Amino acid sequence: METKQSLVSKVCASVLCVLIGAVFIFSGISKIPTLEQFGWTIVETTPLNWTMAEWSARLLIGLELFLGLLFIGHFRLRKIAIPVSFFLLLIFTVYLLLVIKAHGSSGNCGCFGEVVQMTPLQSVYKNIAMLIIIGIIQFIQHEFRFKFLSPIIVALMLVSLAVPFVFSPPESIYIYEKEADINEPLPLSILYHSENNRPPSEELRSGKHVIAFMSLTCEYCRKAAKRLRIMKEKHPELPFYIILNGDSSNIKPFFEDTRATNIPYSMFNGAEQFKTLNRGTALPTIKWVKDTTLIRESNYITLDEDEIVQWLKEK
Repeated sequence: METKQSLVSKVCASVLCVLIGAVFIFSGISKIPTLEQFGWTIVETTPLNWTMAEWSARLLIGLELFLGLLFIGHFRLRKIAIPVSFFLLLIFTVYLLLVIKAHGSSGNCGCFGEVVQMTPLQSVYKNIAMLIIIGIIQFIQHEFRFKFLSPIIVALMLVSLAVPFVFSPPESIYIYEKEADINEPLPLSILYHSENNRPPSEELRSGKHVIAFMSLTCEYCRKAAKRLRIMKEKHPELPFYIILNGDSSNIKPFFEDTRATNIPYSMFNGAEQFKTLNRGTALPTIKWVKDTTLIRESNYITLDEDEIVQWLKEK
């Protein structure tokens, strides 16, 4: 018969395993709606390109789901769940400390997507608590073993890794047609002869520029601004400029969210004139401009910094 002490130890281990497993599963599921931006964060903080980052983001979420199932099921704790989760949490913690060093601890770290808002510092504390609990599990854990456990583990892993790809397929699996050259005049002089708006801080009517037209309250515009900011960090030579439309009271929240302060911008209000400048297309739009000629239009998903760099080299 088991002693009372060993029974209590098993109950405590089970409770802790279920707790850690639930946190891993919740962490993975909560990031799926914002998976796109999770991938962008990987681009920003690692040498990976956009395609590798979006696949890595999905694999990391799949790994979180798999670890959660292992802890809850008490499967392969000593060989897989404990060492892999310990390593993963250490990597996440180091990453968060680098974010705090570079940008401070303001804003949502995205560890639980948008479901639970946590600052990077709060997430560091959460990771440390999880590491301590996993350390305790290491010493008091017990595992379930039975026939056909290995194929069940493999099946759980494959399903877990597939879930993020099913619910949010990576953009790189789609084939987009290259944007056609437009080569039409763009009335940029409107920006410089408006009675109600200050002219841009740069001369956009001369040379090559990539001008993004955005609304301060548009969700996709904010996504575009974040992506442009990351591209600008990787390639400071990119001639980005943002034209913003909306109430000036929304400027601060816009830049707090996007952190796109490395890109020059100007405000332009006036519905008809803004519509003329933007050629009546939906926001956000990103226009490749040479002098006052519109060369091409892109959206924030298809925009490729390598193509822009190549375009800048062309005469």
